[in-house]
Amino acid sequence: MEHIDKYFQNITPLFKQSIRKWFALIISLLLWFSLQAQNCAPATAFAFLDVNAVKARINNGGDMWWDLDSHAEYFVPKSGNVSAMFAGGLWLGGVDAQGTLHMAAQTYRQNGNDFFPGPLDASAATNNQTCSNFDRIWKVNKTTIDSFIAGLFTSPPPSIAEWPGRGNPNLPFSTNQNLAPFIDTDGDELYNPSNGDYPAIPGDQALWYVFNDAGNIHSESGGEKLGVEVQVLAYAYLGEGTCLNTTTFYHYRIENKSPNDYLAFYTGLWSDPDLGCYIDDYFGCDTVNNIGIVYNKDSVDGPSCNFNYPGTPPVVAVQVLKGPTGNDSTTHLMDFFMLYTNDFSVYGNPEEADDYHNYLKSVYKNDTHLKNPLTNEFTDYAFPSDPTDISGWSMCAQNTAPTDLRMIVSSGPVAFEHKEVLTFDIAVIWDSSSVYPCPAYTNIIEASNCVKDYFDNDVVFTGEQQWVGETSSKNVFPNPAAMGSQIQFNFSNADQFEIFDLTGKKLFAANVKDKTTFNLKSGFLGKGMFVYRILFNDKHTESGKLVIE
Repeated sequence: MEHIDKYFQNITPLFKQSIRKWFALIISLLLWFSLQAQNCAPATAFAFLDVNAVKARINNGGDMWWDLDSHAEYFVPKSGNVSAMFAGGLWLGGVDAQGTLHMAAQTYRQNGNDFFPGPLDASAATNNQTCSNFDRIWKVNKTTIDSFIAGLFTSPPPSIAEWPGRGNPNLPFSTNQNLAPFIDTDGDELYNPSNGDYPAIPGDQALWYVFNDAGNIHSESGGEKLGVEVQVLAYAYLGEGTCLNTTTFYHYRIENKSPNDYLAFYTGLWSDPDLGCYIDDYFGCDTVNNIGIVYNKDSVDGPSCNFNYPGTPPVVAVQVLKGPTGNDSTTHLMDFFMLYTNDFSVYGNPEEADDYHNYLKSVYKNDTHLKNPLTNEFTDYAFPSDPTDISGWSMCAQNTAPTDLRMIVSSGPVAFEHKEVLTFDIAVIWDSSSVYPCPAYTNIIEASNCVKDYFDNDVVFTGEQQWVGETSSKNVFPNPAAMGSQIQFNFSNADQFEIFDLTGKKLFAANVKDKTTFNLKSGFLGKGMFVYRILFNDKHTESGKLVIE
């Protein structure tokens, strides 16, 4: 014992401090894992996103577009009974500092669930009551918000009164944390529609819901829990006569509430596209525009299925609009496009956590990477050639026998640290203007470019600070400002400056690269409250309120 005591007496103070930190981390991890022994029930709530030509069922358990039984419910056009997608779900996976894989994914719930309704507390824990309280999807239309702002209601309608903003007194359970985004008209940082507060949404209709992966064991993937909370805005625009009319959008806000820092973290959207009849679909991708694409094998859909598209079949695409941003400030988009078969071969259905994680990075279940058979080279993208390229790698050019495939579009890898927030934005685009057989991707690319341009320039997540970064600490003077006064904004390392009204409409934008101050005349805005947003050259944003009296 004497030589052991002597050894510890000679340990440097720095090493002692390191031991204390590791001990504290171990205690923290043990406490966290003890808190994870929850028994939340699977999510049951659903709602329809149906403001434009699409009627899409959204479930609040990380999956969507199906009825949890055997029926597809992504109807385009919504007046018909033909669905373009059968199911979709979020996949998340990363490795911790000790090399342990943590994985959460949802497919058909055939084995169980990895996601459960509700938020997590600061220690990444939840309980049955919280899960039950949030087994719900909140739905609101922009027309309702506009009417509320205009004072056309004697009392707030249910979709506004029950919106789960922070501190809403109208709900029978606590919402004392940052949840659904809202416009805080009285500046008290609490949501109270009786004081004029209202939901902040993009689009003409939005669904908001929240789920987590710590409410119970991961019986779907079998993976270790990540300890993440996922807040979702599913939204759509009327957009009649434009690309927006047959498009739906999905904004995932993913917060790491566990004590772990995850390495090589991947975010992906899994889907089972059944474009009308499911037995004659072809798959491919366009790597330049970050879209996974589904089209028909020939000019006739089916006709051996119960529901077939009449006339010329459409084309549907899943587009990565914006993926997570890495430590090198690179914003990821579609880094991988992978397909697998509906069987249990090495190219088939995932059976354990490693399989799910592999598919997120274009690797099969036997750990072999995807290869382009025409070049025999490793690739991250399956069937990346346009179908009209007769010498390219497409299912049409290769005259591949159609089969019922599943596809994953994914982004990564990035580091995902404790308390960090990542976002993942997806659009599903439907187009009926392509010419068969072997339709060129030209029209679906044109539609995807239209959607991406709108997303980049007109979609803003206002309201709660979480959607647009921390409240700006930059100097804005004066604020409140008088009509006709000059307002000065002081900042550094900024790229873009923007102003929005409280409905999210962009009123002003300016390039402020290399500037440290920006002066703005308040007169053209009129009286009222506005939201300003500053985009910095490291791609983070800051926002704040501007009042003109």
